[in-house]
Amino acid sequence: MDLQRALQLLKQQVFSPVYLLVGTEKRLMERFEEALMATYLGDDANEMNHLAFDMENTPVQSAVIEANSFSFFSERKIVRIKDAYFLTGAKKKTRVDHDIDQLADYFNHPAPDVVVVIEVPYEKLDKRKKVIKKLPDNVTTIDVSEMQGPAVKTYVEQTITQAGVDISPATLQYFLERVNYELSPALNELEKLLLFIGDSSEITQHDVEILVTPTLDDDVFHLTDYIMTGQVEQAIQLYRELLGHNEQPIGILALIQSNFRLYTQIAQLKRLGYNQGSMAKELGVHPYRIKMTAKQMAAYSANRLMRGYMQLVELEHEMKTGKVDQKQGLEWFILQFCAREA
Repeated sequence: MDLQRALQLLKQQVFSPVYLLVGTEKRLMERFEEALMATYLGDDANEMNHLAFDMENTPVQSAVIEANSFSFFSERKIVRIKDAYFLTGAKKKTRVDHDIDQLADYFNHPAPDVVVVIEVPYEKLDKRKKVIKKLPDNVTTIDVSEMQGPAVKTYVEQTITQAGVDISPATLQYFLERVNYELSPALNELEKLLLFIGDSSEITQHDVEILVTPTLDDDVFHLTDYIMTGQVEQAIQLYRELLGHNEQPIGILALIQSNFRLYTQIAQLKRLGYNQGSMAKELGVHPYRIKMTAKQMAAYSANRLMRGYMQLVELEHEMKTGKVDQKQGLEWFILQFCAREA
């Protein structure tokens, strides 16, 4: 089940006795748990009816015993089982002995008025395990996997709409570029934006400019754009600004190198007849980035781009071995690349 459907059911007061949250997107997991606590416990939530057990240092049977224990303080209770690594193929060095059979038995005979939430912060369950093979219908599995670009855009749009606020497509695009299409940073910055605009009914580009700090990826994208368009002064200025913000030259170089590698990959796929959509799928890159990158590289031959990429690879080696000064090495590359004719 996807998260949006799960949240809709919570609003309708439809609850499962057991939830399996599977995936690595922590913010999605947190959002479901916050909504569950608000709808299932409401104002009655306290430390006696909302309990958490960490599986790295507590056996799962302790959580099962708590779930089966009668509560004298409230009719309802939520029991969280954190980091249930034993439901995946992950291996952990721990002396804790988990009785999985007790958990499987609980799945088949859940306690009334108790909701058990099992956090599995991994990419997938191990379907070879007996407990997973025989999951009963009353166990609801919710996908909280890390989102890719298009899904992040949709989710952020929905979140903004639910907050009763407007945002133009251009401003939304600008915002997502600043957070590098990553969900957790996007939601963190969105919370700040909603507080910042107060009673205003719209998030403007000016709001985003003031409040949302560009990621290093976003800054380096613009730095690469300056390099590709031969804007030497702007490129050197932005590079020095990044150094002034304590960014490391080797880290900046790695991101520029990544951009040039993408140029060469796009050039190769273009020769094979791929369109931008199929390129995005093949390379696992957001379509917008493919579009912008293709625009950046349009004036250069594939050979020129490959030479630039190889020069960056060599420069990285020289910087790491001390043959070239780290701060000055990248400036020399900018000057040399921009000085050559296409």
